[in-house]
Amino acid sequence: MESRAPSARDSLVSHYSRLVRILAAKCYSHRVANELEFGDYFQFGMVGLLESIDRFDPAIGVKFETFAGHRIQGAILNGVESLSEVQKQVAVRRRVLKERQSSLALDTEDAALSTLEQLASLAIGLAIGFVLEDSSLYLEDSERAEADNSYGRIEMRQLCRRLSDCVAELGGNQQIVIYRHYFQNQSFDDIAGALQVSKGRVAQIHKSAIAELRRLQGRYRLMELRA
Repeated sequence: MESRAPSARDSLVSHYSRLVRILAAKCYSHRVANELEFGDYFQFGMVGLLESIDRFDPAIGVKFETFAGHRIQGAILNGVESLSEVQKQVAVRRRVLKERQSSLALDTEDAALSTLEQLASLAIGLAIGFVLEDSSLYLEDSERAEADNSYGRIEMRQLCRRLSDCVAELGGNQQIVIYRHYFQNQSFDDIAGALQVSKGRVAQIHKSAIAELRRLQGRYRLMELRA
C-alpha cells in the first residue's frame, strides 16, 4: 500500500526477505542454464517483494504471504527471462564481431604490409562495417533523420548514402553477403547455409567485399573533391 510508513515498509522487507531467499533458491535449483547467479534470482525476488508490499490490500481476503509469494516468484521468472534474452543478444553480437574480425584478419597476400599498415587495414575494414550497420538505421528512418540537421548527422547521412550506393555496385555474392550480414543481421553460418557454401568461403567473400567498398568509397570521395 502506498500509504505504508517507510519504517513499517523496511520492517516488512527485512521480515520477508527470508521468503524471497527460499523462493529464489527454489527457482535457482530448477534453472536450465548457469548463465545467472543465485544473487540475480534473489534481487529479482526482492523487486517482487517490494511490489507486493506496495500493492497488497488486506480487503481482498488473502494472506500477505500468499499474495507476496505469487508476485515474488513471478518477478523472479520474468527477470530471469528478460536478462537471459539480453545476454543471448550480447553473445550473438560478440560472435558476429568475432566472425567479422576474423574474416578481415591478414592472410599470405597481406604479409608484405608493415605492422602499422596491417593494423590500419583491419581498423578501416571494421570501421566500414560499423558504418554499414548504422546505414540500415539512418536510411530506414529518413524522415526523423531529416529533422536533425546538425553537422555531424548530415555528414553521417551522406556517408551512409555513399556506402549504400557502393554496396549497390558490388557484384554477385559480395552484395548478398554485405546485405545479409549488415542490413539483415545474419551470421556467417546463416549466410553460408543460404548460399550453400562453407562459412570460410563467406568470410573470404566478406573480406573481398569490404576491400571493394574501400576502393569504391575512395572513388566517390575523389569525385566529390573534383566537383
